[in-house]
Amino acid sequence: MFSVKTREHLRRWAGRTLPRVGVVLGCLATLGTAAGWVALNTAVFEVSDTDGAFGRAILSFADMDEVYAATGVAGPGEYDELQAAATAQGERYHILRAYPVSVTADGATTDLMVTGGTVDDMLARLGIAYDGDDELTPAGDTQTQDGTAITLRRIEYREYTQEQAIPCETEYLYTSLYYRARHQGISWTVRTGQDGLDNVTYREKYVDGELVETEEVGRESVTPMVTTVVKCYGPGAPVSQFVGPEVVDGVPVEGVAQVLTDKRATGYSAGPHAWGASGRHLTYGTVAINPNIIPYGSLMYITSASGNFVYGYAYAADTGIAMMDGRAFIDLYYETYDESVKNEVNWVNIYVLDAETAARYKAQNDEILANDVTVGMQG
Repeated sequence: MFSVKTREHLRRWAGRTLPRVGVVLGCLATLGTAAGWVALNTAVFEVSDTDGAFGRAILSFADMDEVYAATGVAGPGEYDELQAAATAQGERYHILRAYPVSVTADGATTDLMVTGGTVDDMLARLGIAYDGDDELTPAGDTQTQDGTAITLRRIEYREYTQEQAIPCETEYLYTSLYYRARHQGISWTVRTGQDGLDNVTYREKYVDGELVETEEVGRESVTPMVTTVVKCYGPGAPVSQFVGPEVVDGVPVEGVAQVLTDKRATGYSAGPHAWGASGRHLTYGTVAINPNIIPYGSLMYITSASGNFVYGYAYAADTGIAMMDGRAFIDLYYETYDESVKNEVNWVNIYVLDAETAARYKAQNDEILANDVTVGMQG
């Protein structure tokens, strides 16, 4: 194929070139082997912590101190926790930095270094239990953080019952009946009261063995307290408890159908269960009249012209010989004989209301009569 001369040139070229190619190929093989060794013996290390630090480094055959140094992240301290995980390129490390937490319970305070957990976890770590009455701050399910101060206060409740005297109170009833100077200093005890007695239940609250609060949680009356009722002078205070239209300057502001002035008024009483000629129960605010002048059932307002004496609103409920023969125009009812005597003779103006106006107050006055709100007057 080739001439002798050509073959000689090829032989000489091969002698010079092939050794060089071998050297190159050998170098390439060495580099490939080295690259493979590096790939097999290096890794990517990532380090982070709960304070926000993070670092990454590529190292071979490194110990952890070298890893921390290369990544620039400080290694875990005495109470820190190290978490490790493998990655496709190497290893990842996360450091849970410890922080202080204090627990105060049962008279002692314990300082802890922890990397996480709830308040309940801290108590469990110390073997401290608590119940529903105890007061825990913060709440048990609260996650702790740097500087959390946990306080557990032991709460105990104790109840007891004791008798308690209820001092008698005094109620004053005012009346203008005593308007005369010689009577104004008089006070009359309508009813003598008495102390009451209650059984009272108290609950005491103890915090860490110290009494901090006592509250009343129950009361039962054993003997009711009875109020002392005293009647005394009150300027312009009506004798009667019945109601009607507003009174201005001694005169009802509406509904006046008849005015009778300067009429002789006497006083009488007839016992606690008396009934008038009209069939109405007699009480303060019922009066005897001549029914031919003021019909039974009429509502009227009675006062002296000066206003010193005010009988108030009253119903025509009874009659008597003195009213029928004209010796007296009206007889004012009192529930005690002593008061009827003190009435003596008064000269009064009488304002009789029309039926429509009186009807508006009937229900309210019927209730007053039924309840006999003038304390202690009825037997």
